[in-house]
Amino acid sequence: MSTLFLYLALFGVLFAVGAPVALSLAVAAAAMLMLKGIDLIVFAQKFMVSMDNFGLTAMFFFILAGEIMNGGGMTRRIVAAVSRLVKGFPGGLAIVTLVSSTVFAAINGSAIATMLAIGAIMYPAMVRQGYSPAFSVATIGAGGVVGPIIPPSIPMIVYGSTTGDSVAALFMGGFLIGALIVLAEIAVAYWISKKHGWGTSVLDIDFGDTKGIAWALVFPVMIMASIVSGMMTPTETASMAVMYAWFVGAFIYREFSIRDLPAMTAAAMKGSAAVMAIVGAATAVGWILTYERVPQQITEVLVATISSPLAFMAISFCILFVVGMIMDLTPAILILTPIFVGPVAAFGVDPIYFGVFFCATLTAGLVTPPVGTLIYLGCSMSGSSLSEVVKELMPYVIAVYAALFVSVAFPGIITYLPKTVLQLYGN
Repeated sequence: MSTLFLYLALFGVLFAVGAPVALSLAVAAAAMLMLKGIDLIVFAQKFMVSMDNFGLTAMFFFILAGEIMNGGGMTRRIVAAVSRLVKGFPGGLAIVTLVSSTVFAAINGSAIATMLAIGAIMYPAMVRQGYSPAFSVATIGAGGVVGPIIPPSIPMIVYGSTTGDSVAALFMGGFLIGALIVLAEIAVAYWISKKHGWGTSVLDIDFGDTKGIAWALVFPVMIMASIVSGMMTPTETASMAVMYAWFVGAFIYREFSIRDLPAMTAAAMKGSAAVMAIVGAATAVGWILTYERVPQQITEVLVATISSPLAFMAISFCILFVVGMIMDLTPAILILTPIFVGPVAAFGVDPIYFGVFFCATLTAGLVTPPVGTLIYLGCSMSGSSLSEVVKELMPYVIAVYAALFVSVAFPGIITYLPKTVLQLYGN
């Protein structure tokens, strides 16, 4: 266990002084290897081997598909279509934001990409219609949280690649809990907007025509159908998503410009490369912890002190809640996954159920102070202070965690679709 505390101390100090996450992980891993008298070549080996994973290439393609959606007019049409359904409704634009984020997330799988894409369209519209800037970005951030939960999910791809669990099953498990979170957030948006009188009898916002919207709405269905049916792997599906987004944007909507493709590709490469660097460094850390038998020791302690799977889930939630508050999503997944694999098996917890709960709880940390990534992105987008954005976010945060508690009380919310559609873990 001393190895774990040493790692946490090294990483904590580097993280606190502002070092990049990948660098913090790499330095901590190298320092522990030297202290244990292990050749540093092990770090290089584990770093490179971890990235030699075909499944992880899905990240790049899903991110690129989202970039092409924005440039090709698909995102705008989704927003325009949803806006017509709730016109004149209390919190109409806030609900448009949340629903549009869900649809976009069902293609992209990234919280930050979802917030940036939808925010570019919805933030100026919400402010123009009278919503406060802080509430506007809080709503956009809350919508972004759904990105890594609604399938396809980049964090679930990372988690499944680490544990060997079925990515398709993880995707299916995230569908209903993601829908539950969206419904809870819509209820919050309606309640707050009605209280302030936002969304009714105000300036109408024109998001443009919805011509060809069917091409956009069928997109998420195609993605899920190809994965669930086994016709394509997640990586193949992601590459198909890129081609579909390009075809629709270039030949159906005729808004995609080939001149923008290099910039879109570069943005997708930067986003996926940052994740891959974290994956490599975190894998080296995970190997050291495993070499020192840290996961086995934690399993032994938990089994000796906890009497039931429910108690294990409660403790797991507390750990994930705290870690999600202070650490970014991807490194948290990579660091904690090896530690939890043993206890999950020891307590007989459904691995798909735990994997979805694990990723969803850490994802909630993106809007949980003090280090929620989407909080600071919202501050940058609106110019609002941290306290203003956090104040408006708290009702959404409560709604997200309430949905997570419901999924613990009723595990079928997560396991139903994997069991019935994929026929996995069906006892």
